[in-house]
Amino acid sequence: MKEVFSGVRIIELAQFVFVPAAGALLADHGAEVIHVETVGSGDPYRSLKIGDGRETGSANLSLEQNNRGKKSIAIDLKTAAGREVLLRLIDTADVFLTSLRPKAIKALRLTPEDLQGRNPKLIYVRGNGFGFKGAEVDKAGYDATAFWARGGFAHALRPKGMIEPLKPRPALGDHLGGVSVAYGIAGALFKRAMTGEAAVVDVSLLSTAVWALSADVVVSQTQSPEQHAHVGNPTRAPLRYPYRTADDRFIQLMFLDPDRYWPALCHNIGRADLLQDSRFATDPARADNGADLIEEIQATIGSRDWLEWKPVFDAWDAPWELVRTIHEVAVDPQVEANGLLFDVAVQDGSRVRLAAGPVGFDGRYAPATPVRAPLLGEHTDELLLDAGFSREEIGDMSLRCVVR
Repeated sequence: MKEVFSGVRIIELAQFVFVPAAGALLADHGAEVIHVETVGSGDPYRSLKIGDGRETGSANLSLEQNNRGKKSIAIDLKTAAGREVLLRLIDTADVFLTSLRPKAIKALRLTPEDLQGRNPKLIYVRGNGFGFKGAEVDKAGYDATAFWARGGFAHALRPKGMIEPLKPRPALGDHLGGVSVAYGIAGALFKRAMTGEAAVVDVSLLSTAVWALSADVVVSQTQSPEQHAHVGNPTRAPLRYPYRTADDRFIQLMFLDPDRYWPALCHNIGRADLLQDSRFATDPARADNGADLIEEIQATIGSRDWLEWKPVFDAWDAPWELVRTIHEVAVDPQVEANGLLFDVAVQDGSRVRLAAGPVGFDGRYAPATPVRAPLLGEHTDELLLDAGFSREEIGDMSLRCVVR
């Protein structure tokens, strides 16, 4: 059976995670993604070491996660010959995907006008930190700065009373942004199929943050900054609150229809007496007396371990969930049942486990045949021969370090 993106060729001139993550998502479902790297060092993500344990001895897990299933070609784009190599690949491509800043793209003469002038059917997709209009189009932007800090996440998720902003999780904005880029590519492919027109697609880490926090951003127009800071006051939402068990696990309640679930909650935890308490008789009353209700529920739930509560909550058809650790997510039966993690053999034959994309096609999320991330320049000769270069030309360019 043909994959969703079978027959789509993507030239990816991008580094680190944000934009390459999108290429990985499309490669998972059939696209040919050619990762263009610099001669010598390659994508700087290959050698990034920040002491977070991503190197296992046999693989760089982050590199594998964001570049699985791709091909690699190493080109010196600052040379005329190297630029010609890239343009020959562009002639055969459906999509050009880049994370280079506009000033670098202009210097390399790889703007939308340059490339679509050569290949009118080429979809041009670009991602950066702060968007492609305004004074900051060339400002350096990473996940922690453009998405987490500038996009409001560090503020919105900071617990009350915590002085310092909350630190981001690795590549959170990058992977959300990668989904946005993949959506843009899919939409542009559909437009071209329907109209014959090739689009220019723009995605930024800032645009991703504004969308991801849109509930907060939209509500901000009706609240002063001081009021908005208290919109999420947890004591006013005792039935949408995480309660700690005796063994320090947390049961997250999310009762958006509180009157429906309130009586059952009281009976299930053995606190039917709360139903007779006038402070908690209605949802507005429970909000006004939220701190008191939280104290009552916490005292009860906190008296027993999770394993004692588990059969009670498992038998209840209601929107609650145990707060899981990342290690528990990695072995979650639902994650396994839906195929959200998959194994791939890396260069030395050992196997590592990677996360599939968030969208399944025909019931499958992971690639049909997982392939490891490429070595630097692993497919250079293959791709150049396919582009019409002779072995002599390839050998000469290799000697001159135009390609690797």
